Amino acid sequence: MTTQRPIHPSYEPDQVAGANESAHTAAAKAPMTAGGLEAARGELARLRRSSRLEIEHRLREARAYGDGSNNDEHHAVREDQMVLEARMAGLDRAIARATVVDPADAEAGVAVIGSTVSIEDVATGAVSQYRLASAHSPGPGVISAASPMGQALIGAVPGATLTISLPSGRPRRVRLLDVMGIESSR
Repeated sequence: MTTQRPIHPSYEPDQVAGANESAHTAAAKAPMTAGGLEAARGELARLRRSSRLEIEHRLREARAYGDGSNNDEHHAVREDQMVLEARMAGLDRAIARATVVDPADAEAGVAVIGSTVSIEDVATGAVSQYRLASAHSPGPGVISAASPMGQALIGAVPGATLTISLPSGRPRRVRLLDVMGIESSR
């Protein structure tokens, strides 16, 4: 990954995943706000409590249709169970890797989780606004801190031109135009 100045003096280039690094390794820390961490813990608790009970109930009902390999209802519930267990495992990993960051501690003008950034696509000139969010705070108008774009933006200041290696393998150049208010809920 290539970055051009201006970058904040405390910016550490090795914190940004490049083309040959995996941003999703087990040892990698996942920056989250305290609100984002609590939301992940709450979702995990809800999934463990209610969703598992619902799956167990559905499995008991599906057994009434027979035990054999022709029981499509049973197979569908098992697939739902696998999806649920995978989601819970992902949340467990994210919570274990979580590093709580306080956006209020950031210096003014530095892109951090919770701030809204205005970026320009260098190739097209298109300008967009996004909120930088924890990896497990998806939504419209959000860039995940775990994504290559999010990792490149964190620590950058307005005026920085960043070249990001996208998962497709092609590079994308963006210019950070502005860093606006911080939303600390996630």
